[in-house]
Amino acid sequence: MTTIPAEANVVAPTERNLQIAGELVRNGGVVVAPSDTNLALTMDPWNSAAVERAFAIKRRPPTSPLTLFVRHPQEWQEYTQVPEALREAVRRLTDAFWPGPFNIVLPRNTRIPDHLVCGGPTVAIGCLSNPTVQRLIETTGRPVAMTSANLSGQADGVLVDLDLAVEQIGQSVDMVVKGGHQGTTASSTIVTAATVPFRVLRLGDITADQIRAALGDLAHLLED
Repeated sequence: MTTIPAEANVVAPTERNLQIAGELVRNGGVVVAPSDTNLALTMDPWNSAAVERAFAIKRRPPTSPLTLFVRHPQEWQEYTQVPEALREAVRRLTDAFWPGPFNIVLPRNTRIPDHLVCGGPTVAIGCLSNPTVQRLIETTGRPVAMTSANLSGQADGVLVDLDLAVEQIGQSVDMVVKGGHQGTTASSTIVTAATVPFRVLRLGDITADQIRAALGDLAHLLED
């Protein structure tokens, strides 16, 4: 695995540093990268040891599914098995809110490893607008898994910024990439479209009214 000296652990998002970060992720490392909300522990979703290490860094049992972040909005189709009757609704939501702070929970297909979703039947997928993480995902050559870069239970109700991430877990990861969020003031909005009715699991800057507007004549699929 590529290593970097401790004093260089926090780096600017230059092309060279992003190439190194991508190599670290590809080789099973865990890096901190920006998102549209929190700074996040970032790893290869298909590497179970990397996922276990991320939970150990957070000091949290590996009992919560992680979110898969793709490079391009249409990639949700590669990792899910959405019934044909619901695909248009999912397309409308992803077209409206991706890239951006919006995660959608869908039935997973066999490309999703059990350890990413704790053996469950669904996967949460996001597509971020932050240019730094977009470039990082591009260097890895495939999606990444992310979870907020903080110790478990020690950042409730706040977005994890650079100072908090470095203070709590900076010395436990292989690299911290600066980059900042993209103007989001709240957590990402999460919608489950795995079954009907669709449900809002968490509201962020994207509101329920915006979700209904994006669905248009399919808004009846969303729970009131």
